[in-house]
Amino acid sequence: MARFIGKLLAATDTQSCILVNHNCISSGPSESKLVVLLLGEKLSGKSSAGNIILGRQAFGMNTTHCSKATAIIFGKQVTVVDTPGWLSDCPTSSRVSQELDRGLSLCGVQPCVVLLVLSVLSPFGPGQWEAMEAQLRRLHTPVWEKAMALFTDADCLGDMSVQELVTRQGRSLQWLLDRCGNHYHVLTNHPRTSQSERQQLFLKIQRMTDTSGHPTQGCDHLRRGAARERQESSMLETQERIEMRPMSDGYCLRDVCSSPRRQGRSAAPFHLSRASSSHRGSPLSLVLLGRRKSGKSSVRNMILDKAQFTSDFKTRSVGQGVVYGTSVTVVDTPGWSLFGLANSEKVKTEISQSPYLCFEGSKVVFLLVLPIDSFKEKDRAAVEMYLSVLGGDVWGNMLVLFTFGDELGAKTIEKHVTKQGPALQWVMGKCGYRHHVIDTNKQDDEQVLQLLNKVQQI
Repeated sequence: MARFIGKLLAATDTQSCILVNHNCISSGPSESKLVVLLLGEKLSGKSSAGNIILGRQAFGMNTTHCSKATAIIFGKQVTVVDTPGWLSDCPTSSRVSQELDRGLSLCGVQPCVVLLVLSVLSPFGPGQWEAMEAQLRRLHTPVWEKAMALFTDADCLGDMSVQELVTRQGRSLQWLLDRCGNHYHVLTNHPRTSQSERQQLFLKIQRMTDTSGHPTQGCDHLRRGAARERQESSMLETQERIEMRPMSDGYCLRDVCSSPRRQGRSAAPFHLSRASSSHRGSPLSLVLLGRRKSGKSSVRNMILDKAQFTSDFKTRSVGQGVVYGTSVTVVDTPGWSLFGLANSEKVKTEISQSPYLCFEGSKVVFLLVLPIDSFKEKDRAAVEMYLSVLGGDVWGNMLVLFTFGDELGAKTIEKHVTKQGPALQWVMGKCGYRHHVIDTNKQDDEQVLQLLNKVQQI
């Protein structure tokens, strides 16, 4: 969607009001007014989204009280009201509830658009849905007819579309989008967010207010325009109908589950194209776990055959591809540190939420990535501590993936495990001695094929 509108805007005449053109921005206060109310959980990126809309640093990053700011954007006076976020895992304090009420009063009569801000990095399950509904009920005003879901941190999606994210998250997020009339937008939520991305968000907000019957005086170019503009609007409507169609009409799990699961190497002959367009196997989700500098970055890029992830990140991320006919989702998690280089509580939180990014209904396998080097009791204790947040059943779906396999030389992996002693043997025993060795310094498709074959047998 972003690439589509970017090309569309680039092809538009520079005098069009959709583009940022000084002839289109009022020199004085405009009669056209738009009020945007921001709602969402804490750390969802609300304040950053408000700053992007206004084009300036109007809100701080830790919102404890409601505030509003105004700017003239594309000839329209836009007021953005920021509110404190709530927490879904504990009761909302009376102060936050009072501030939400005050935020509504700052809008004047009523907001024109309500942006429900969600980070793609956080799960949206029944608890989050119930917490949001409870907050919206307290506002005592119609919300859903003006609501749009605003997904932030979209740069962490990789190649995955929002529709695929919604499918993975499940019914709660689908219900939310249904209540919003399938109106949503995706935002990188970064200070360097492009002007084009800001335009796309504003255009969607404008179109919502037009169809909702809210006053949209001023800037006649936006409301009527010339023949070219009407043609562009028709193209946008067609694209939005594709993008915002009900989730049940989109990427269906049944489409990738029509073939029986492959068993063993013979089920996926090596001559099969690595990126086959047909999904021959059941969908597979791989969750990568391990300490910093363990080689996880190389593993995920090798599996997906692309440099999709960077090696320095602090939050979980996800990528997807079709590998030897199987739809494979790779969820990466932050690496822990034995030397205080990573926030342990943050790492545990990210690991605990990583399964929410797996494809719904797929086979989920956890890969514990261990480099071929020394493994002591402190390493074992770290593995036990960080993996405990996933529950005891995680070991039944675990495979130990040894990286930097070239370090073994002529030594077998069995001799390496024996030499390391009880600490590593404990880990191997917990996961039923399932393991695989990979040379992360060599891009070898056969290594990936062998790994997927082992994973499918778990």
